[in-house]
Amino acid sequence: MSAYVADTNLYVMAANDEVFRSWFEEFVVRQGPLLVSAIAISEVLIGVPDVARHSAVARAMTAGADVLAPTSDDWLTAGSAMARLGGEHVTKGRSFWNDALLAAQCARLGATLVTSNAADFRRLRRYIGVRAVPPFPTVSR
Repeated sequence: MSAYVADTNLYVMAANDEVFRSWFEEFVVRQGPLLVSAIAISEVLIGVPDVARHSAVARAMTAGADVLAPTSDDWLTAGSAMARLGGEHVTKGRSFWNDALLAAQCARLGATLVTSNAADFRRLRRYIGVRAVPPFPTVSR
């Protein structure tokens, strides 16, 4: 069984769409706890303006799982990939940088990233050996 990491966009979609949330929950039940990246948690928290809710949001995201932080090697891998991509990718902003860092983390862990943002991860795959799949690879819809 492969280990899976959910991209930030999946948590946001699950919070806002009841049907998507049920698919997400079914996927987690079938695959066991997800590996949870600190990158995804921080991105979700940026979108929660009520700081008093941050602890509850983080607890909900990490129920049954440990939070995994990127290593210094992940940062170096992500920076190198962004430099190689050059141009608009380097200036694209925080979101693309976080994608590069998440890609490096998943590649190091040998985990499959589940994302609805295939385009950015296809570009990153040129320099980072990340496996990214659309939601949800083992759930029948």
